Amino acid sequence: MIRITLLTLLIAYLSVYAWKDWFRGACWLVLLMAIFQHPDMPKSIAGIPGLNHWNFLFLNVIFAWLSNRKKEKITWEMPKHISILLFLYSFIIIVSVIRYLSDMSGVIEFINVYGGETPRVLPVINEYLVNCFKWALPGMIIFDGCRTKKQYDFALIMLLLMYFLLGLQVIKAMKLGSLGISGEGLQRKALKVLTKNVGFHRVNLSMMLSGAFWLIFCTKEYLNKKQFWLYILPGCTVTFLAMALTGGRTGYATWAILGAVFCLFKWRRYLLLVPFLLIGILAFAPSMVERFTQGILEEESSSLDNSDISFESNELDAESITSGRVIAWPLVWKSIKMAPYFGYGRQAMMNIGLTLKIMRDYQGESFPHPHNLYLQWLQDNGIIGALPVFVFYILVIKYSWSLFKDKRNNIYIVTGGGCLALVAAFLIAGFGSQNFYPREGAVGMWVMMGLMLRVRIEREKYNSNKKTELIINPQ
Repeated sequence: MIRITLLTLLIAYLSVYAWKDWFRGACWLVLLMAIFQHPDMPKSIAGIPGLNHWNFLFLNVIFAWLSNRKKEKITWEMPKHISILLFLYSFIIIVSVIRYLSDMSGVIEFINVYGGETPRVLPVINEYLVNCFKWALPGMIIFDGCRTKKQYDFALIMLLLMYFLLGLQVIKAMKLGSLGISGEGLQRKALKVLTKNVGFHRVNLSMMLSGAFWLIFCTKEYLNKKQFWLYILPGCTVTFLAMALTGGRTGYATWAILGAVFCLFKWRRYLLLVPFLLIGILAFAPSMVERFTQGILEEESSSLDNSDISFESNELDAESITSGRVIAWPLVWKSIKMAPYFGYGRQAMMNIGLTLKIMRDYQGESFPHPHNLYLQWLQDNGIIGALPVFVFYILVIKYSWSLFKDKRNNIYIVTGGGCLALVAAFLIAGFGSQNFYPREGAVGMWVMMGLMLRVRIEREKYNSNKKTELIINPQ
């Protein structure tokens, strides 16, 4: 009760303060994401559904931003082609929801067979439309308001703190001793504990923390050696341990891929630490190793025990490695080829009957969505809907890489590397989970994209000898 009271007072103060400084209000929204999803957090204020503490602050920030930016004579400086891509991204989301609302027969059929609540118009609009924009808007507001070095530093610190606090919550909930249990046991415990005690699904946390580790690591370019030991090392340690405790194999692979890219192209000397890291993981986190190799070592063991291993046994190993996704993906791809240009609208997997078919044919295997963000977006929106979204993320990766490789100013390296880490983590993990519809786990990524686009614009100003208060003290 005391915690809720203190939170209410903080939100009340920030809501008033947002009308004075909407930029900092938006940054506080980012930090509060670390606790907003916690099950203990109130889901409503005064009994009004959806009006929780975070949403109340969000509404004040939005209205303060729209009201004050004109008074402050702030112009929208987003590059025209990015603005067009964001508009098309938003338009596609709106159309997909409208198509879903116009025909929910497949979802209703599934509910009639297996039970559940019949979808209603207002909850559908809130969940699939309003929330999509809500999770992305803080990043756009921060992009619009970040005009000075001081503002940039504040936004970056709040983002780093959000990931750090999430990591601490994961460690507190799972306990470090869980790294000593079996890989299967780690997965089951994480699935049961993390949603209940942190509020995010273990798969989402694994993706978020794999990128957050390298975001924190990139900020070392900002600090001296003493600050590295004081801030960066503890931050990286917490996020790595938290990621390990999620039991997310995709997160493990994503972390390793990002590490290989960063070290090969920027910090090669850290490759010397790889053998020591592997020894440490083998010695102190056997569950991490077992979880990562699940379905691979079993296949090798089976081949040693039985030289006449069957094709069916290999299929079972493939199912284990992909957590059953090989069952769904061929069916999803077949459905995409049947409607390649415009797809089927939101919730296509359930609405065209694939979820029901898989549950009937494969003894209860549940696939409400394809568990692959690329296949899901193509299935929902087709090639026409996919092109602008894919191009947008390709440009974000391109711009981030350009900043990361620019050695003239540390702010370029930190911003480019940090954005590359979060967006690439999302895109890599997307082969086994995630989706392109913005969700709560993507708030940090959208904020970092906003900061990256801002720094890129300010770099262009600096290169053109125009006034900028963000790019200072070039190397």
